[in-house]
Amino acid sequence: MTAGAVHANCAIVGTIGLLIRGDAGSGKTSLCDLLIEAALSRGNFGRLVSDDYVHLSVQGARLIAEAPEAIRGRMEVRGFGLVEQAFERRAQVHLVIDLQPLQELERLPESCLDHVVLEGIQLPVLKCPADQPFNSMRMIRWALRKLLPGNLDYI
Repeated sequence: MTAGAVHANCAIVGTIGLLIRGDAGSGKTSLCDLLIEAALSRGNFGRLVSDDYVHLSVQGARLIAEAPEAIRGRMEVRGFGLVEQAFERRAQVHLVIDLQPLQELERLPESCLDHVVLEGIQLPVLKCPADQPFNSMRMIRWALRKLLPGNLDYI
């Protein structure tokens, strides 16, 4: 069953699908671009799935993100325009990243990861500061280390 489009970006780094949610102008595309480049610079797989809107569906016990056909392989670089980008049509979502205003984030949260249920699938969610892609990438790196101990650092 396919849901409607949700306002989010999706990227794959290594073998991990990341769903990045946030308001318009919160830095979803900048973070997505930075994560892909970080993975590639380490010799890992890094690809865009979708920029700005994502279709979510369930396959078995997995949440799948897919780019709407009209925007596949395109990324908006604010102030520059639309650019072509290598992409994958779909990805399994392993981690949700919610970009939020810095003042809404706890400085020392009791737990660095929370959980969210999307389309009936429970997933870990990490709250990151909006429009701070380097700080967010650092937090994502630590979250992946916590979720997947002993795994490769993809970013």
